[in-house]
Amino acid sequence: MIATLMAILAAATLAGPFGEAFADAVPDGDYIRVTVQVVIDPSYQADYVVVHLLNPEGQETFPLGPQPDGRFSGEFTILPFNRAVVFEVGREGDFVQSQVVSLLDLGLEAELLQTTFGTAPSSDDPGRWGWLALGAGSLAAAALLGWFLIPKPAPPTPAGLVDTAGDETVVIEEP
Repeated sequence: MIATLMAILAAATLAGPFGEAFADAVPDGDYIRVTVQVVIDPSYQADYVVVHLLNPEGQETFPLGPQPDGRFSGEFTILPFNRAVVFEVGREGDFVQSQVVSLLDLGLEAELLQTTFGTAPSSDDPGRWGWLALGAGSLAAAALLGWFLIPKPAPPTPAGLVDTAGDETVVIEEP
């Protein structure tokens, strides 16, 4: 009951012969089972209503069936990614497409959807290696900076020349 109320409150209102539209989903293994509903103006006298789900590889189209209260609904199973959605309604010689909305706009919970079209990160996540490389580079930079900033001891002053008897010897240059 609460989920239905939340879906109605999160419904997107589309222009043209389209009224409110909303979606609901439940997990189904590695997929999600999505139920989509859209209200169509009865004066349009639609022969068909479909929903197009857009993704990087193209689109998937699913038919929506009429319900007694003027709504059209359908159910389909997809991978759990947020996708662009376009509704299409048609009759003989004419069709209209809605504005583009997302599954999130239609009321799906963000927790059910992955935010990108890629696969889930594996244990060999390259991001982890990036942080490791950044840390190692920072340590190397700090060591190099320390090498140049730490004062070096002054070189020892040269002692005088000492002969074998232990006396200092004076060297005289001849011209």
